[in-house]
Amino acid sequence: MATRTHPLASLRPFPSTFTSLAHPAQLLVETDVPATCDEPRAHFWSGASTSTTPPPIVARSPFVPAPLVEHLMRNKRDSAITTKYLPGTAITNAEAAMHSFVTALQPTVMLGDYAWQGGHSVVDLGTTADGQRRLGRRIVMSTSLHNDFEDGQVAEAFFAVEDERIEGRDLLAQGADFRVPSVAEKNDHAFRAAYDRRLKQHTVFHLMRDQTLPPSDEPPYPPWTVGQSMEYITSYLSSPQAASSAPSELLYDRYLRLPSRRTLSLEFLLASYIASLNNELSALESLCPLSQGGYVYTFSPPSIFAQRLPAELSTLLVLLALHEIVLAHSSPASSASTATAPALQAMRVFALGAHTPPLQRLVPLLRSVLPSHVHVLTRDALFPAPALTLRLPEGVEGATLVLHNNADAFGQNIESEAAGGSLDGVFGD
Repeated sequence: MATRTHPLASLRPFPSTFTSLAHPAQLLVETDVPATCDEPRAHFWSGASTSTTPPPIVARSPFVPAPLVEHLMRNKRDSAITTKYLPGTAITNAEAAMHSFVTALQPTVMLGDYAWQGGHSVVDLGTTADGQRRLGRRIVMSTSLHNDFEDGQVAEAFFAVEDERIEGRDLLAQGADFRVPSVAEKNDHAFRAAYDRRLKQHTVFHLMRDQTLPPSDEPPYPPWTVGQSMEYITSYLSSPQAASSAPSELLYDRYLRLPSRRTLSLEFLLASYIASLNNELSALESLCPLSQGGYVYTFSPPSIFAQRLPAELSTLLVLLALHEIVLAHSSPASSASTATAPALQAMRVFALGAHTPPLQRLVPLLRSVLPSHVHVLTRDALFPAPALTLRLPEGVEGATLVLHNNADAFGQNIESEAAGGSLDGVFGD
C-alpha cells in the first residue's frame, strides 16, 4: 500500500553537465608528496605542490537561499573548536543550523586510511615503486554536517518549541530578495535574534506539514523522554508497520523532552535529517552511478555534537530518514516510481561506525531499512585489523569510497586542526 512521504524525501537528478565523482576506491594513485614528508597539509599549501583539485559539488535544499549558501561556504572562521557564534564573527547560530541543508562533495586524495587506535590516526598507504612519492586513495569527501547538539545554542534552540507559537514564513515568498546581514548588523543582539528567528520560521514553513510550531504549553501529546523516543522508534523499525507507514507520519506532532528541559519537535528534527540526506544521496546517486561502480557510503555517528542529543537517538533518526527516502522511491508521487531500478541503486555498501554497544545494536535495524542489494557492515569491518586499510566486500570492486569529515558549521577546522584532535583534523593533516 502506498504511503504519503515527506515532500523532500524523493531524490532528485543532477544535471548531466556535472562532472562524475566516480573513481575505484581500491586503486591507489601517485601523489606529488615526497615519501619523506610528514606534514602533507603543509606540502599541499606550499608552492612545491603541483597538485590541483576540482571545485566541490554543492548540494543544497531548494528552500535555502543562494546567498546563504555562498555565505556558509566562504565565511567560516579559521578554527571554531567548541565555540558557536561569537561577537564580530560572520555565522550566526541559526545560519549554522541551516548549514545542515548545504553539503559539499569534494573529490579528494587521502594519503592514508582513517583508523581509531586509542585516538584519531591514519594508516599510511605506502610509496611508489621507486620509493620517491607517497601513494594516496582517491575518495569523495562529504561535508554533510551532524546537527550541532554540542550545547544548547544551535540545533537544540533551532528545533525547540518556544513560549509563543512559531508561524512558518517563506523568506522568498513572491520573489522576495534575501540578503545576508553584515557582521556589524549581527553584532546587535536584538537584530541577530530577530534574524535568527526569521530563519527558523522559514525552515518551519518548508519542513513541517502544518507550517507551524505550537507554543511550549500546547503540545498535542505529552513529550517523550530520550529513552521513550528511542524505544518507540526501535519498535517501529522492527515491526511490519514500517513497510506501510512513513516515519514522518509516525513523528507528526510528536515531541522530545531533553534532559536540559527543552522540548524539541521530533517532526521538525526528522525532516531536517530527510532534507540533509536527500541532498547528499541525490548527488551521489547521480554522480557515482552504478554504471561507474556505484559508491560505498560510510557514516560515523556524532561524538562532539552529541552532548545534548545522544548519538544513538540521532542515528535512529538517520535510519528513519533513510527509510523515508526508500519509501518515497515507490510512492506514486515520485518520478522514480515507474522505474524498475531499486531505491538507492548506486549504493553498494553502507558502513556504520558502531564503536559502542548501543550503536552496534542498530546494525540489524539499518539492514532492515536499506534495499537488499546494499551490503550493511560496520566501519571496522570495512577497514579490518590488523592492516586497518580498506577491504571492499566481494563484488563491490570499482565502487567509490565516500567519507565524512564531520565538518563544523562555524570553522574551517580541516585547514588548521591537528590530526589527533578530531576526524576533521585527520582529513586535513
